Amino acid sequence: MTISSLGSTTTTALTILAQAATNAVGLSQNVELDQIDGRMQDQLNQKIAALQTPPDAATISQTESQLKQLQQQGSTVSKQTSQYTANSNVLSEIQNQLTALQTAAAQGDATSFDNGLAVANTELSNLMAIPPTAPYQPDHVLGLQGSGFGIQSSSTYDLSTPAGQNAAQADIQTALNLVSQASAATTSNELVATSLSTALSGQIGSLDTTLQQDEQTDQMQLAAQTAQLTQQTQDQEHLIELALGNTTQLSTVLSQIENPPQTATSAFDVLSSAVGATASSYTSQGSSPPILSLFA
Repeated sequence: MTISSLGSTTTTALTILAQAATNAVGLSQNVELDQIDGRMQDQLNQKIAALQTPPDAATISQTESQLKQLQQQGSTVSKQTSQYTANSNVLSEIQNQLTALQTAAAQGDATSFDNGLAVANTELSNLMAIPPTAPYQPDHVLGLQGSGFGIQSSSTYDLSTPAGQNAAQADIQTALNLVSQASAATTSNELVATSLSTALSGQIGSLDTTLQQDEQTDQMQLAAQTAQLTQQTQDQEHLIELALGNTTQLSTVLSQIENPPQTATSAFDVLSSAVGATASSYTSQGSSPPILSLFA
């Protein structure tokens, strides 16, 4: 049944059905594609989440643990280095004060002697007692602070007399020997601590570089695997889309029914079709196709 005709285009019931079928199939395919895309995205997210724990996580965790231990050791050694350095400076100042006491005693200068002794005792209290743990040797600081210098006041010696001066100088020398012993041990420990700190800094730097490289490698691998999974999902979506597009549609069937192939009515129609011409074109052109010239 013909519904309407505009120019050379004729609208029939089959035309409307074909268009409706086309629209329905397209809408159905869009819904199906949306559902499929949602499921595939969920699967992709699950696969990517599974990649968040790289295969080398155990190695990285072990390296991080080693690095943390070295950093703690480095912090301890750095603190010890500072303490030994500070003690070394204080002991050097004490030695200077005791040397000045010897001069004051030899000159019978009681005022300078007592003032110098007070400064030396103050410096002695500024020393830090450091436990003698390996690889350090005992620095004798704790014993020195406990017993003191063993030097009396000027009035006890009576620096106005040679005997008093000699007695004071003897005690000062004994104190100098103890301070020198503590200073030598402290300087040695300071050198050991500095060497350890340098060695640990090198190990920490090397291990930190290794850790960064491992983490960067894992991140690159994770990114590559994520990109590969994403590309695979996209490829699968395209294949499904193509598969749905190749499904036989009702609109195609209806279109074939509405526009059936033209059946040839004569030998000339068959021959003209074989060379790409039609009977109507032959008539309108007023000339024979090449193949029809055989019958001229």
